[in-house]
This record gives sequence, structure tokens and C-alpha cells, in this order.
Amino acid sequence: MSWVKPERRPATFWRQRAASIGEMIDQGWVVWSVCVHCHLTMLVDLTVMEFKLGAAETLWNRQPRCRRFGCHGVVNFHGVPPETNQCLQLQADWPADWHRAQPEPPPRRPAEARTQPSRDPPLPIGAQRRPHGP
Repeated sequence: MSWVKPERRPATFWRQRAASIGEMIDQGWVVWSVCVHCHLTMLVDLTVMEFKLGAAETLWNRQPRCRRFGCHGVVNFHGVPPETNQCLQLQADWPADWHRAQPEPPPRRPAEARTQPSRDPPLPIGAQRRPHGP
């Protein structure tokens, strides 16, 4: 059996590991939203998303409307897994063995057993290549 660096694992691995908002909170993920039109980059408060959508809901493959007034773009979510210093776009298919049905989310960890998110997470690539000027 071989070991693969966390930075080299595909997005389907991370989706299987943290498929829901509740799992992302428990594992200490940091999530960003980046507008594809105006490049507005915002840190996502996962506890608010859990309150609004529910702990079993997912951010994978979602593209809601941008929050900036007057922008007609859509938002892509980007996440930083706790073991890495890599920001990846939350776009991935379900793993091949889940093609029949989506799995049940695992039970939540108690608040004292949760991993704390990184204090200095990397920005998404879309935010790093932001055009300068008005």
C-alpha cells in the first residue's frame, strides 16, 4: 500500500472525505467564495451556512449568484482541507462507488473534538489573478 501526499489527491477524494457542511466544520475546512465575473472574494462562515442550509447540505458543485450589488455573475466555492495548504475548487463528481445513491452523512463530532481552521489559509487562484484597476 502506498501513501499519497495530500496535495496530490484528487478532488473526488476530498469530496468523499468532507461531503457536507457539517463534516467541513468538524474537520476545520476554510471555504472561500469567488465570483467568476467581478472576482469578489469572501470568506464563507460555515456555521452560518449550516444554520441556513443544514449540516447535511453540501457546497460541492454549487454556483449561487454573486452577492455584490449590480453583478450578474455566479460564485464558485474554494476550500482548504485541514491537512494541506492548498486551496481547491469545490467541483468534483461523486466517487465511482457511489454511483447508485448518495451516502448518509456520518454523525457530527462534539464541539470540543472539532479541528480548528487554519489562521492563515491560502487564497483561491481566481482571487490571486484578480485584474487591477476599476
